[in-house]
Amino acid sequence: MTTMLPIGAGFVIGFLIGLTGMGGGALMTPFLFIVMKLEPAAAIGTDLAFAAITKIVGGTHHYRHGNVVPKQVAWMALGSLPASFTSAQLVLRLDPQIVENYLPLFLGAVLILIGLIIMAQALNLLHPRPSTELLWPQPLTMVFIGAVGGFLVGMTSIGGGTVIMAMLMIFFTIPINYLVGLDVLHGALLANVAALTYALAGRTEWSLVGLLLIGSIPGVWLGVHAISRIDRRIIRGVLAVLIIGAGINLLRNQ
Repeated sequence: MTTMLPIGAGFVIGFLIGLTGMGGGALMTPFLFIVMKLEPAAAIGTDLAFAAITKIVGGTHHYRHGNVVPKQVAWMALGSLPASFTSAQLVLRLDPQIVENYLPLFLGAVLILIGLIIMAQALNLLHPRPSTELLWPQPLTMVFIGAVGGFLVGMTSIGGGTVIMAMLMIFFTIPINYLVGLDVLHGALLANVAALTYALAGRTEWSLVGLLLIGSIPGVWLGVHAISRIDRRIIRGVLAVLIIGAGINLLRNQ
């Protein structure tokens, strides 16, 4: 049962990632914390290692298909990588009792925010601006947006990509294929750096990462092949409800 539980969770979360491109960390971290009973830093470190491995494949795929502008990834990483390292070090260096008491509250609030953003996308309230022109933000703006996402990833392992996508959708005009390519490749780079920080501190359960990947790899494959058969807006709506529910559960249990 202990083995099948993370494999099953990896499969379900992998399926949702393949189908919608989001929601992995927002479901995986609460699962590791609430169900698998990992302490907060270990849950974050384990989720980041899981995300780092899975996003490498997706990022390579988008790069090969020309959906990535390396210069924009570099500007964003200039803000996100130091921000994620700083917030991860903050979690790792704080008194364990403070982390145990207050990090789940912050995590719960971030989950609710992410759930609301995904719900807005499901209801078509948040979507890329229609335009044939590719208009990127100024470099310093990309650095700032990256820093916001990086801080969230380093501290909670969730929300960085979703928040970055939302900010780019609301304030700038970028075609959806470039948005997704940026999100996946930058997310792979960010997750790897953040995961390494936690791994070097001994806060990663590698055996659990392996079990999660056993489930997630076929789950992602199935999700990708089910895209044309399932209304993704409905799935995103269900995903948003699950994430908001996980956030509320964390807040109630503290």
